[in-house]
Amino acid sequence: MLRRASLSVFVFAATTAVSAATTASPAELYGFGPQPQAMAGAGAAVARGFATTYANPALLALSRDRQLSLGYQAATLALKAEGANAPGDVPEEGVGGTFIGVVLPLPFGGVIEDRLTLGLGTYTPTQLIARARLLYPERPQFPLLTDRAQTLNFNLGLGVDLGHGLQLGAGFLALAELVGTVVVQTDTSGRVGTVVDDQLIATYAPIFGAAYQVEDTQLGVTWRGALEGEFDVVVDVRDLGSLVVPSLNIAGIAQYDPMALQAEVGQRFSRLTLVAGATWKHWSAFDGFQRATVRCPSAQPDCDALRVQPIEFSDVIVPRVGALYELELSAVSRAELRAGYAFEPSPLQEQTGTRNTLDNDRHVLAVGYGVELFEPLPPITLDAFYQVHLLAPRTHAKDASVPSNNPGAPELESKGVVQNFGLILGVKF
Repeated sequence: MLRRASLSVFVFAATTAVSAATTASPAELYGFGPQPQAMAGAGAAVARGFATTYANPALLALSRDRQLSLGYQAATLALKAEGANAPGDVPEEGVGGTFIGVVLPLPFGGVIEDRLTLGLGTYTPTQLIARARLLYPERPQFPLLTDRAQTLNFNLGLGVDLGHGLQLGAGFLALAELVGTVVVQTDTSGRVGTVVDDQLIATYAPIFGAAYQVEDTQLGVTWRGALEGEFDVVVDVRDLGSLVVPSLNIAGIAQYDPMALQAEVGQRFSRLTLVAGATWKHWSAFDGFQRATVRCPSAQPDCDALRVQPIEFSDVIVPRVGALYELELSAVSRAELRAGYAFEPSPLQEQTGTRNTLDNDRHVLAVGYGVELFEPLPPITLDAFYQVHLLAPRTHAKDASVPSNNPGAPELESKGVVQNFGLILGVKF
C-alpha cells in the first residue's frame, strides 16, 4: 500500500516538474526581437516593431504600418564544471522556439489620429511550454541559464505619441502559476488511489516606458516589474491505517525575472547610430528556486523538518553598447547592419559550501542584419541575429571547514559558452 501511494506521489511530482509555469525569461536572457538581440539586448532608445513590446512600449507609437512577423530562434549551451568529483561537461539540451509579432496602429481620428499603437510579441518553445527542475543542491547546475530559457514569452504593449518628440507606453508581461492538491487515500474497496486537482493561474508584471527624440538624439527608459512563476502542489496522504504521512509540498519557483530599470541614449551620425546604456536588475529581492517539501505547522514552528539552504543574490548593473548602420541597396530596398556588446555580472556569490548553484559573469557579443523591401516589391522584412555569451571562468574555493564530502573540494571551476541565433520574416500591410 505504501509503495503504491509513494508511486502516485512521485509520478505526479515528476509531471509537475516539467509543466510548472511560464514567463518572459528568454527575453531577460537574450533580449526580445531581431534588432535588440542583434545589439546584445539594447533597444530601449532605438527598437522598432514588435520588439518594442519588451524593449520599450513607448516606441510602438512610432510605427505607422500594420505589421505581422513570424520567425524562429534557437539557443545552444556548452557548460562546464571542472574539479574534484565534478562532472566536467554539464549536459544541457538546447532550446528552439517560434516568434509571432503583431504591430497594429489604432485607426482613431481627430486629435488622437496616428497617436496610438498596439503591439503583441510571443516566443513559444517547440518542445516545452515551461520547465522547472529542483535538483539536489550539491549537484553542479546553472539554473540562471538553462531552464529559464525554456519557457513561453508573452508581451503586450500600447504606445502613445504625445507630440514634440515624446512618447509614453505601458503593457504587461504574462505567465501562469500552477497550484493544486493531490489526495492519496484508500477507497471503500481498500485500494489506494489518487485525486488530482490542479489549476493554472495567470499572473502578470507591468512594464512602462518613455522615449524622447530631439534632432539626432534618442533617449529611452524602460521599467519592468518582477515576474515570478511558482508551482505549489500539496500532496495529502490520508486513511492509510496506522501509517501517518505529513503533507508534502511539491513547490518552488519555476521561472523568475527580477525587477529591472533600463536606460539608453542613441545618437545618429548620418547613416550610423550609436547606442549606449545600462540595465539595473534587482536580484537581491529573490531568495532562490527551492521551497521546503515538509513545512512546520504553525503550532510548532521549530520542528525538525529539513530547511532549504538560503541563496543570496545581489543586484547587478549591465552596461550595453550597440550600433546600427543603414545601407541603401537600391531604390526599392535597404539594409541595416547591427552589432552590440554587453557585460552581465553574476548575481550569485562564490560557492564555498556544499551547494553548487553555479553562475558566471558573461560577455555578450552580438551581430545582425536586416533587409526591408518597398513598393512595387512586396513590403516584407527579413532579419537575422546571432549572439555568443562567453562565461568568464570562475573558481569556487571550497571552505576547508566544511566536512570532507563537500562536492568539488578543494575548488571548482565553472565556465562555458552559450550561442543564440534566429531568423524572422515580417510583412507590412
